[in-house]
Amino acid sequence: MPSLPDAYQALASGRTAEVLAWAGRALAEDASALPWKALRAVALSLTQRPQEALPEYQWLCAQEPGNPAHWSNLGNCLCELEREREALEPLQKALLLGATEPALHFGLARAYAADGQLELARRHIETAIARDPTDAEFPLLHLRILQAQDRWPEALQLAAQLQVLPLSEGQRIDLGYLLFRGQWYAQAIAQFSLPVADPDLAIDARIGLVMAYERTNRMAQAETLQATLDEQAVSHHPKLLDNFLQMQAKMAMRRKDYPAARALFERILSAAHADPVLKLGLQFEYAAALDKCGDPDAAMAVLQTAHAQRRGLTSRTHPVLQDSTEAFAVLEQPVPPWNPAVHVTDAHADPVFVVGFPRSGTTLLEQLLDAHPELVSFDEQPFLQHLVRRLGADGGDVCEAINALSPARTAVERTAYFAEVAGAAPGAENQRAVDKNPLNMVRLPLLQNFFPRSRIILAVRHPCDVVLSCYMQNFRAPAFALTFETLESTAQMYDRVFTHWYTAAGQLQLPVLTWKYEDLVADTEGRARALFDFLQLPWQDSLLAFTERAKDKGAIKTPSYTQVVEPVNARAVGRWQAYEAYFTPAVMAHLAPWIARFGY
Repeated sequence: MPSLPDAYQALASGRTAEVLAWAGRALAEDASALPWKALRAVALSLTQRPQEALPEYQWLCAQEPGNPAHWSNLGNCLCELEREREALEPLQKALLLGATEPALHFGLARAYAADGQLELARRHIETAIARDPTDAEFPLLHLRILQAQDRWPEALQLAAQLQVLPLSEGQRIDLGYLLFRGQWYAQAIAQFSLPVADPDLAIDARIGLVMAYERTNRMAQAETLQATLDEQAVSHHPKLLDNFLQMQAKMAMRRKDYPAARALFERILSAAHADPVLKLGLQFEYAAALDKCGDPDAAMAVLQTAHAQRRGLTSRTHPVLQDSTEAFAVLEQPVPPWNPAVHVTDAHADPVFVVGFPRSGTTLLEQLLDAHPELVSFDEQPFLQHLVRRLGADGGDVCEAINALSPARTAVERTAYFAEVAGAAPGAENQRAVDKNPLNMVRLPLLQNFFPRSRIILAVRHPCDVVLSCYMQNFRAPAFALTFETLESTAQMYDRVFTHWYTAAGQLQLPVLTWKYEDLVADTEGRARALFDFLQLPWQDSLLAFTERAKDKGAIKTPSYTQVVEPVNARAVGRWQAYEAYFTPAVMAHLAPWIARFGY
């Protein structure tokens, strides 16, 4: 019979099968041989058998309650079983008993993340990384937490680092899903496309590819790959089955089989999910399926629950945004006067700004503009927001900075802005930029002196359709999550934004074209011609094929990515009428003036 030191050495060298065999023999002779019990439990964990390891750890904790290693192992075992919230208590006990190993902090990070305590989760995973920089599992969890906290610049930097690390097959696929969640679709596809030997992991990679192809409008490839997958092959593995069902639900929505999508989302949501952010997103997708099935009451019930959960999650992860108006503080700023003395001329053509309230048809409009060879668009970017932040750096007043502008400062800020544009649209130096970001409509009146030769297109859609669509959307930005928490709060913000716009319009010297979504639907060619006349660009009949061209662009990182690649249609016009009972007098009090003003 090998000795305990022999067994510890075998465990350290990865010979877990031998350790399990030796432990089995030792425990057959003495079932309470505690060191062998501990070795067996750890060996079971290392061979991905947490269900068998769990009772061993529980027994060890009962026998030696003062041993921090037992509590740490128990907590990490519960995490492996996706029972992270239950893991929190034993992990905290291990910490109090003096445990310091990286695995403890990794387990605490997992447990706190599942409990929605993301700041604590981030601190613990950063401690784990500091104590063991070589374990790739740690930065993968760090990336997941940064994404959940909306710390996107840090997440992007970490994602780039992870893509060059030597990862195991499972870690590469985990990274692929994290890249997918971050909307870095090309990089996700690259990870999912790498060779995988393990059969289950190979299936998971194909599931990830189907979802990435669907999200980038590569439907032929998505459907071909989907046909190679079936539920029977994944039914033995709960996490794999969950990913498979999510894929099936997304593809059912894409082929407009809404009853099938509804049933799939109901199956998915009936299971426990350790990731509250993922579960929240699934609820919004389920509500969309209910809406498409013509069940507005069921959709609203799901949305009310989802918004309440998001309020709770956001209040813990972004406490400074509890006042949902914080992100719209620019609405309170007075409009600086037009000042030609600070305007500068350089090599850059001033942009075409596409603005409007979110969900007003700006993405469809952007695709039409991008079809013109003299224009280039890019995904929504916060470039004007960055300009405002630079002007208010060190706590300074933005309007005072603008009123004190010099031509030199204007030139500096234009250079910074167009450098960001060049990064988003490389190789397009000879094309005029289309900067589409709906809520730039609250920033542009402040910034017109920086872009005195720009033109603005204000997208307008029936206010009730806009408000409903915003309420039904799972926006990634936490400020939007709170602003659009109810129909009334959404309508209130719509009223504030347009009141600000038309108050500022008297001092806005830039040309503005008001563009109604419903008019484009009713007369696509006529409104398209008027659009390019406004921009003083020549007409080309090929511009009418802009939705086909949009398919070739791949990723369109807005919620309407499926609609803008379809022929222009009226399906979204008047959608709010099915929800009219929910548009209370309080909601309509905010919207009625704008319904009248826009002629609806």
